[in-house]
Amino acid sequence: MDKKLPRAIIMRDEKVFQDIYEKGYSVADRYMVLHILPQAQSRAKVGFAAGKKLGNAVVRNHVKRMLREVYRHKKHRVREDCCIFLVGRKAAVTADLEMLHKSFRYLCKKGNIWKMASR
Repeated sequence: MDKKLPRAIIMRDEKVFQDIYEKGYSVADRYMVLHILPQAQSRAKVGFAAGKKLGNAVVRNHVKRMLREVYRHKKHRVREDCCIFLVGRKAAVTADLEMLHKSFRYLCKKGNIWKMASR
């Protein structure tokens, strides 16, 4: 398993974030919001965010690190033909990594981007 996410798949362009908000759809639970933009024509990208309502910069950075870690562990189970954007919610501040893993898996299944295990 990769130790780090490749820089090439991390969203940095504001236009991509806007496209996801305008053209995509979202699913949410108490820990995070998962914005999804299905697009077969370009390479899949992923973005992470934590708003100022969560706390100071230290808290927000911690939440984003946790979200990146969850995605890094589960990215092989997520469809490659879509861009996703994970936004942490207030409950993610105190949640443990296992709870965030469950939440991510649930949201991916709900959003129809979870690949079923091949047998």
